[in-house]
Amino acid sequence: MCYYKFAFLLLGSFLLSFSSWAQPVDGETFTSEEVAYSNRDISLAATLLIPTGPGPFPGVVIVHGSGSSDRSNPWTSAYATSLVERGIAVLHPDKRGSGASGGNWRDATFLDLAHDAIAALDVLSAHPLVDTARVGVIGFSQGGHVVPVVATRSPAVSFVINVSGSVVPILEQIGDEIRQMGEQEGLTADELATVQSIHKRAVAYVLTGEGWDAYAEALAEATRGHLANAEVVAGFPTEPDSPAWNFLRTIGNFDPLPYWRKVKVPALFLYGGRDENVDVYKSADVIEKVLTPTGLAYSLLLFRNNGHGLYRDDAMEFIAQWIRDGGID
Repeated sequence: MCYYKFAFLLLGSFLLSFSSWAQPVDGETFTSEEVAYSNRDISLAATLLIPTGPGPFPGVVIVHGSGSSDRSNPWTSAYATSLVERGIAVLHPDKRGSGASGGNWRDATFLDLAHDAIAALDVLSAHPLVDTARVGVIGFSQGGHVVPVVATRSPAVSFVINVSGSVVPILEQIGDEIRQMGEQEGLTADELATVQSIHKRAVAYVLTGEGWDAYAEALAEATRGHLANAEVVAGFPTEPDSPAWNFLRTIGNFDPLPYWRKVKVPALFLYGGRDENVDVYKSADVIEKVLTPTGLAYSLLLFRNNGHGLYRDDAMEFIAQWIRDGGID
């Protein structure tokens, strides 16, 4: 997830740390083909990866995180390759507005992105080697907000996987990310309180369109003082017409919990204990206290020494087996 003007920048810098991950290449264990499909008037493109062998195979659609993201994304590519090599069919798309897909993610709601994923599920399920009884979605980071929407709107979904995605409302998540970023910079408790106060004024401006002067004054005061060189403060927009505001207004009211409460298929949550973007311990607590009473059949894996870009061979083995078993531990 990203915040304010970093909404358009953070994903690119985040991916630099995964440059060594391999891209999918046809081999002895799987084949790939380019597919084109659409969600209403939005044309979408993807690669369909199918394991070799007689099948039928379970299948999963990848749902990207925030910002621009396509099939060159090393994080999702690593999962796509690892899963297909473990016998799982994978549809790896270009997110709308990215790669060869049309549309614009900047003005897309989570419902729009969910219907893009549903269109992808239709393509995956139509393949003769895919087992339609074991087809689901896997969302990464902000894609973890999208997948419960997909699960409540498509009868094709038999499981849902959330990798490093918060389960709290978007604007609350942004506040968590800002706090964690400030902590990583070594800000004092008073400095963190100042940054959070600026964030609260920003939220008010996002939701109501009012309060710009109060926000701008608080931001200017912080940048003139001892927070002048703080990276977290530099992330706040300085203009009332910044594109970040429109982007946040599009998604700012979204809360994934009402959708998670309605999910009736098995769910798998994976988190890294050193996640610098998501307060994973808060999300784990919400899952336990809020979603357990709903009867959601879920598994939660917490890898304490991993960060936001969680990828491990043992995790991939678990995910593949979990999918093959229909979401049963």
